[in-house]
Amino acid sequence: MPIDTGQQWVLAGRESELGAAGAALRQGGGVLLTGGSGVGRTRLLAAVLEEAAAAGRTVVTVGGVGGRRGSGGVRAFGSVAECLRWLRQSGGGQRMVLGCDDAHLLDEADAHRVYRTAAAGQLAVAATVRQDARHPVGVDRLWVEQLVERVEVAPFDRTATAAVLRARLGGRLDAGSLERLWSATQGNALVLRELVEHALDVGSLRREREVWSWSGLAGDPPRRLADVLLLWLRDLSAREEELVGMLAVAEPLEADAVARRGLASAAEALSRRGVVRVEQTGRRVRLRLALPLAGRTVVSRMPALTARRLRLQAAEAIEDGERTGPDEVLRTVTLRVAAGLVPERRLLLEAARTAVRRQEFARAEQLCRLVTDEDREGGEERGGGEERGAGRTAAGGDGEVALLLGQVLAGQGRHEEAEEVFASVRGRPGGAAGRAEAVAARVANIAFGLGRVETAAAVLEEERDRLGAAGAGSLLTARAVLAVLADRLPEAVAAGEAVVGLGGPGPASAGGGGGRVPTEGDAVAGLGGPSPAPIGGSGGAAPAGRGEGAAGGPAGWSGGTEAGGGAGVAGLLPVVAFARAELGDPGGASALLASWARQAEAWPEEALLDFRSVAAHCALVQGDLRAAGTAVARLVRGAAGAGRLGQLRAWVYQARLLRRRGRPEDAAALLWQAGAVRAGYDWLTSPSWVLALLAGALAEAGRHGEALRTLAEARSAQRAGVRRPVLDDAIGFERAVVLAHAGDRSGAAAQALEVADRAEAGGRLPAAIAALHLAARATDAAPSAARVQRLALRCRAEEARLQAEQVRALARGDAETLVAVAGRFRSLAALPAAAEAAEQAGRVHRAAGRRRKGRLASAAAQELCARFGGALPPWAEPGERGTDATAALTTREREVAALAAGGLSNREIADRLVVSVRTVENHLHRVYHKLGVVQRAALSELLVTRPVPEGGDAGAVGAGRTAQTGRAARPRPRPAGGEERGRCAMCAQPLGSAG
Repeated sequence: MPIDTGQQWVLAGRESELGAAGAALRQGGGVLLTGGSGVGRTRLLAAVLEEAAAAGRTVVTVGGVGGRRGSGGVRAFGSVAECLRWLRQSGGGQRMVLGCDDAHLLDEADAHRVYRTAAAGQLAVAATVRQDARHPVGVDRLWVEQLVERVEVAPFDRTATAAVLRARLGGRLDAGSLERLWSATQGNALVLRELVEHALDVGSLRREREVWSWSGLAGDPPRRLADVLLLWLRDLSAREEELVGMLAVAEPLEADAVARRGLASAAEALSRRGVVRVEQTGRRVRLRLALPLAGRTVVSRMPALTARRLRLQAAEAIEDGERTGPDEVLRTVTLRVAAGLVPERRLLLEAARTAVRRQEFARAEQLCRLVTDEDREGGEERGGGEERGAGRTAAGGDGEVALLLGQVLAGQGRHEEAEEVFASVRGRPGGAAGRAEAVAARVANIAFGLGRVETAAAVLEEERDRLGAAGAGSLLTARAVLAVLADRLPEAVAAGEAVVGLGGPGPASAGGGGGRVPTEGDAVAGLGGPSPAPIGGSGGAAPAGRGEGAAGGPAGWSGGTEAGGGAGVAGLLPVVAFARAELGDPGGASALLASWARQAEAWPEEALLDFRSVAAHCALVQGDLRAAGTAVARLVRGAAGAGRLGQLRAWVYQARLLRRRGRPEDAAALLWQAGAVRAGYDWLTSPSWVLALLAGALAEAGRHGEALRTLAEARSAQRAGVRRPVLDDAIGFERAVVLAHAGDRSGAAAQALEVADRAEAGGRLPAAIAALHLAARATDAAPSAARVQRLALRCRAEEARLQAEQVRALARGDAETLVAVAGRFRSLAALPAAAEAAEQAGRVHRAAGRRRKGRLASAAAQELCARFGGALPPWAEPGERGTDATAALTTREREVAALAAGGLSNREIADRLVVSVRTVENHLHRVYHKLGVVQRAALSELLVTRPVPEGGDAGAVGAGRTAQTGRAARPRPRPAGGEERGRCAMCAQPLGSAG
């Protein structure tokens, strides 16, 4: 384990701030480092002063900051007066630097003396101030009169946190652990350092093969970390302490509830200090503690009676609010239970159901156990004894408690225990609907949790005859989801259209699918008749016990509700629409969903979440990014009420949309968060796919080495999970994207063609066309042209048809068609795709000697790039094909190089790739020869994009440098001829008309 007693590792994420401060001193001025508590201002100032001393300048310090022990050229003084006295005796001058930590603590007289001395040119000032503190006038005059350059020291963002942790650990942290650490510390350098050192001491942060993993903070924060957090909360008034205590036991709290308690002024004061964070979602304004760990620390130090009083007050404040929905019931019940009160059984059950839907399984288990205890005690009081109490518990609420407990166990990854509980619910009273829900939950646990898809299908077939038509909705939903899991999408559509046709508008009237309207007989036959083929058939179940992690019943599996339409529509409709979109009819699937939109608003939250998620998916498959933006925005607005799964889906679909809009850095930031969500299993997403999406976004952002390492993590998670062909091919597609952006275009094409073969075999036309489209763009379009045309004739997705037309035009060298394709992509607000097609048209024009048309098309591509603030992919850049220094590497050589650059030994790489150490050595030997390097350290520089030069902002859209590659963005071309400025040079449309 790396040892760094000097804690130099926290500077790994401060290269830009250190460079700006050093530049200010070299130019003859000073520097003022500003920031909040614990962000690392003092350590950064010490590094600045060390550099100045090493450059030969005389450094004097006050305030306790200085260079390393034993470093020459640094003199420390106890007061400003003593320092300035020595300065007058030595003569001063601009070669002298005065370092002052916490300059906001200087009295007015000392601050004024420092200002006058700096203004006279006798020294340069390097100081730190706390951002939220009142500064002496002399300190303010330093920056007002430009005697110092202000450099803000902000908390680490996720990228900087990853760099800091790599420096400390000597290796990479997995995406979920990185997000958990960042969320716990919010990038505060001091808290991060204390938490990491504690985690290393207790072993919760440990290296598993090539990747570090953090399991989270168990229990209360350790004493040293707690003391650091309490320093952040010092000097509070009585009302501020009251508010901090209430937030610690019950955050978040509505701002109105806080105001009703007379704590509005305390909230404002704490917000100014950065102790309280304000969150606004729609019309709701909520307050949280800015550092999540601070609340746990406050609670751990709080007297029991105080904690009880604050919990009851918070519960009353929530009940007095305008909202009284399931979330509020869950929060008030939880607070009262923590205060030692046990609410009535009805409220406990309602809260437990909500906790399961929110994927808060530990809380749900506690509530279920309380219901069990209440039932047992009630049975004993009535003279039923232990047996009667146990019977009531098992079947309580028509088996509801047992069903909830099974879902809780599955959600915590205890799948074998959950299977026992689900099996015990079979045959208990509770009505057909309740038994069908239990069957659906059991099937989900077997398929996703235990990885036994064939067994799940067999259980489903066994139970359908017992339940009859009364449970048709729930079991048809389960059958449809299993069909999606096994890549039998036509079966999913067939299993669902009967019920959808009964309850309301169906595919025949939705403008997309066609076909006759099903009858009630079809519904019964669809449930009770023989399946066209075993659903688990060729789906390839993973070995038993290799589930994808914690699992709770996925939304839609138990959606047999009659609210808003026919039985089962709520759960079944999204599955049918998803399957239709994947089969090549996203427009018809969207129309089907739109015809049920009004009824869907009355559906349960989990069913509504599926409805909105699939609506966003269909719009993305169709390729209309304006419609996709509307659908994703609707999903995001509703995600707050759908627990962790809702947040996960919102982040994933937002990220997919951002990538299509040419903003991969923003997409990566969301996918980092999504990777840390433990939302249980989900038929629409998987942890491995989220990691693959992150790898693709990183590759598009130019962070190739990081993308390759994240891709390796995704593939590892994929092997540990249940085989899901639809998502497996999506992961394969992202692998092709990563390889193409990293320079291995032949490997990318080969991977894309494999994906296309599997997708075509499963009837997933948009996925097959997208893979062929990528292969054609990265290498040669001619081999794929005939095939993609054949697939496009059967596909109704607008984007897929455009992609096919683009491939055919590339193969024929048809520049005019490429220009038309670019215009149509632009009409869909797909500006990156439009820019690439325009540049391809320019390339074809130039190859044919039509230079003027070639310049116009390339100018249009440049304008479109400026619109979305990005750049063309590397294979489309003029003159870029084949120029990448790493393009000659094979796929396996690139994987080995990426893992070696990430710090793995040859043995660890061999274990990871399941090859011999000698094979790894041979690959590295060829990599060194091809790249012209002689050591591992040089690999990172070649595999990772160079940082944005000083002054650039890699995260800003249109900030003068591209977010994808760090290259300078091209200037906008002047309008050709008398063309109006601000219009597209290719199609003459106003630039403002694009979405």
